[in-house]
Amino acid sequence: MEFENVKEVEVTAVNGRVRIEGWENDHIEVNYALHGDVEVEAEQVGEKLVVKERLIGKKLLGFIPKPSEGWAEIELRLPKGTVVNFRNVNGELKATGVRFGEVTTVNGEIHIEDCEVEKLSTVNGEITAHLSVAGPLKASTVNGELEITIEELEGDVEASCVNGDIVLRLTDFCDARIETKKANGDVEFVGIDPNEPVIGTGEFTVRVSTANGDVRVELI
Repeated sequence: MEFENVKEVEVTAVNGRVRIEGWENDHIEVNYALHGDVEVEAEQVGEKLVVKERLIGKKLLGFIPKPSEGWAEIELRLPKGTVVNFRNVNGELKATGVRFGEVTTVNGEIHIEDCEVEKLSTVNGEITAHLSVAGPLKASTVNGELEITIEELEGDVEASCVNGDIVLRLTDFCDARIETKKANGDVEFVGIDPNEPVIGTGEFTVRVSTANGDVRVELI
């Protein structure tokens, strides 16, 4: 399926494995493969495209629903710069070259490469993110690890984790003043003075906190 004149995309999935890729074309392409009792809908309303994965429940003994075990493979290719908001339960996201507003998962994993994003969060999962530009950014995990690489900062960053470790990698282009807070864990700086953790001008604040986990901040 192809869609034109779209400026915003909303993706909601359950059990889905979603891949999103930014490209140079001026239209959006949506493809999917269904496995089991599931369906995928894609509808454009004005300049917004909504893509939804729905489980098709079966009924036993009248009105008692039987949980569906279906899932879909969903693939989107869209113009770079199109804003995407993504939510998933019991699935995963892989993305390259995409501008995200918010990315949220429950019981799932997030893997994004060469992307921009304002909010990243997962419960019972892990986040691996390589961001070409970041800030403002809020990233958090509960019961999972958080690994973020940032090439350049344009705003403040907050990264937090409960019951998991954080690895944050920053380049020389990140003018960052780093603040760390931990409970029941260790903090390690690599290539950064732990007594004065500042990169460049220190224009932007990078706050990193964990509870029951370690923090590692690297200059790359």
